[in-house]
Amino acid sequence: MARTRQARRARGPKGRTTPRPARETRSRTPAAERAGRPRSAPPDGARSSRPLWLGAAAAVLIAAVFILGGGGPDLPDPPDPDLSRTEPEVAEVIRRARVAVLDDPDSPDRWGALGAAFLAHEFHPEAAAAYAAAATLAEDDYRFRYLRARALWRVDAEQAEAETLEAIRLNPDYAPATLLAGQLAEDRTDPDTAKERYRVVLDRLGGTRSAPANSASASFRLGRLLAADGNLEEALPLLEQAEALAPESGAIAAALARVYRRTGDAERARVAAERARSLEHDLMISDPLMDAVNNVAASVIGKERRAFAAEGAGRPELAERLLREMIQSRPDAADLYYNLGNNLSRQGRNEEALAAWSTALEKYPDHVSALINSSIVLAQSGNLGEAERRCLHALEIQPNHPGALSSLGSIAALGGRRSEALGWFRRALEQEPERAGTHDSIAQVLAANRQFAEAIRHFRIAVAKEPFRGDYRLGLAATLASTGDFEGAWEVAHEGRRLGAELPADFLGMLRQAMPEPAFR
Repeated sequence: MARTRQARRARGPKGRTTPRPARETRSRTPAAERAGRPRSAPPDGARSSRPLWLGAAAAVLIAAVFILGGGGPDLPDPPDPDLSRTEPEVAEVIRRARVAVLDDPDSPDRWGALGAAFLAHEFHPEAAAAYAAAATLAEDDYRFRYLRARALWRVDAEQAEAETLEAIRLNPDYAPATLLAGQLAEDRTDPDTAKERYRVVLDRLGGTRSAPANSASASFRLGRLLAADGNLEEALPLLEQAEALAPESGAIAAALARVYRRTGDAERARVAAERARSLEHDLMISDPLMDAVNNVAASVIGKERRAFAAEGAGRPELAERLLREMIQSRPDAADLYYNLGNNLSRQGRNEEALAAWSTALEKYPDHVSALINSSIVLAQSGNLGEAERRCLHALEIQPNHPGALSSLGSIAALGGRRSEALGWFRRALEQEPERAGTHDSIAQVLAANRQFAEAIRHFRIAVAKEPFRGDYRLGLAATLASTGDFEGAWEVAHEGRRLGAELPADFLGMLRQAMPEPAFR
């Protein structure tokens, strides 16, 4: 059974955190035009002496400069979004930063701090506006340009790229800016420009000798683009260098597996594919400016973001510590216990995970993801009754939830109720027709019922959708062998070998007894 993964955070009623697919739109207070600033007043009274006359002339000249120049940059009021639905800590951080700007609107650092407060809590348009003001006041400071680009990345990609290129002009040595420029070029389907930018990063960083995370990112992205062009000879050493620098990245391992297969190195492809499945897909970079932004986040949100980063970097123990620290400061937050349960389950500590999920459900009984994930572990431990109860409760909250339907199918199958299991799986497939795991689950039940033709059809769909999954491929090969189609089973095994998905040795041994292995094609 597949675990349900909660969507990133959204703040719901009564301060609870609830899963959501997209960020809720905030109402905003339009920024008012700033009042004109006081002008220099003329001297009191006219004097006949030359020095005072010159002083008066200078005052007039200064006044003229102020009038013609507008008295400095014409800045808007700082953004004032609706904070009523944010966590109190978040609202306080933003309010403090905004008051600081109102106290000293000519300080670029205060505008930058306000931008950080907004960006750290995903108020992207507001962050972009604050960083624009900071950049106006400090035209030569690359930081505000780069951070404004980060705020605009998913809002206005064209402007984000313009800001990134300006940041690079101001400081060519800040590698994260050039990496972002490469990603933006990829986003607008300009791989040639992206490759140029990644090469610049590697040239400036000196290959593997400094900033290994950023070298790994540039090597990976450049190698992936070269592989897409068919330039495997240049791509392979770049991807191998990236993996040596960031061995915890599943994305790099998956890219290597694809290149190894294309170069005919089946064994190395198999090893890389297995490694990719056991690692998180994320690839972290070293970005001190964004680290500083994240550190501005209110305590719970900042630690949560760092906990996710620790998970992605293969450090579940650090993520666990951060989650427990968050729970100490927010003991009533159901989502924190839910995330802790997921963390513990990934570490194989299922009893502790169940306890964490149970606490989440005490805090918020309708937490669908906690109901489903805990039901999976309960079913695996043999407590089918409680597992089923939790899934049915999840369906009461979200009718036709595919995860709950699929879990109910697995529970019924474990209980020997095959017909009922098929019913649940078919309902789940109606909600997510492309889910390979559901096709595989249906195929397993059909094969157990000796409905081999229909089972083979569903196994083939699952394998086609996820060709590197050895368990799906094993189910198909075993079912083909059960019908006497040993040649078909060998074809499935050989195709898996080409893709790096080797079937178990004991199964292949039994298959050889039934039919000598044909020549590998």
